[in-house]
Amino acid sequence: MDLIQNIMDKESVTIISELTGQGFSAEQASGFLPEALASLVQSLKGANFADLSGSANLASLLDTVDIPGLASRTGVDSSKAKTGLNAVIPHAAAFVQENQGLLGETVSGLTSAFRGLHH
Repeated sequence: MDLIQNIMDKESVTIISELTGQGFSAEQASGFLPEALASLVQSLKGANFADLSGSANLASLLDTVDIPGLASRTGVDSSKAKTGLNAVIPHAAAFVQENQGLLGETVSGLTSAFRGLHH
């Protein structure tokens, strides 16, 4: 299963609405969301899940994301990209936690990481 596509299928309307509330146009939000999810998943793949689920916080995850690159790929400035990531993470975390059984063992580490960030 493709984690990003699953989140897009189930949560995109809600997340895009939140992004537009954060100053994104609908077009910007639609383009930003899949790139933001891909950036988060990529950052988490290289993370030590034990560290993330224990003491790390949102700032430490954001430090691992190439925010200037994300901003460049999505046509927003770095500040807006960081704001957007802050809006996306709780939705992605909730989705992974709620669907761990459906998504299988490959995301158990992601679930732990998101649980640490979400609380």
